[in-house]
Amino acid sequence: MLAPLVRSRQEFEAAFPGVGIQPIHGDAPAVNILTTPGGDLFADFELATSGPVEWDLAFLGADAATTYDAAARALGLRTLDDRVLRLVDAIGVLRSVACLALAPQLPMLAEAVAPVLDRWRDGPFAGGFER
Repeated sequence: MLAPLVRSRQEFEAAFPGVGIQPIHGDAPAVNILTTPGGDLFADFELATSGPVEWDLAFLGADAATTYDAAARALGLRTLDDRVLRLVDAIGVLRSVACLALAPQLPMLAEAVAPVLDRWRDGPFAGGFER
């Protein structure tokens, strides 16, 4: 259900018309944005790729989405697509579950992904994403 949408740009664009693909950080939690006297600096670029802007807002929650949408409207940019946000959140959960395979070698991973897994267990199937 999710694989065709992330493996094929054509499938993604057909499912989400008007949602552009652009360069993205790929792993943009706040810990990867450093505030310095010279301005914000971004770190941790090993997952930089192309995708929808929603990817960099995955798991940041409703407040971040509302803030982004207000700034996007002020700049004349596209606001976030709720279906794409559900898609990228569902993919993020899968990444977190996959991280558990490494927990025996790196026990702190289990603790780090625990909040995501709790939210996944309590939420709807596939984060409520429907194709």
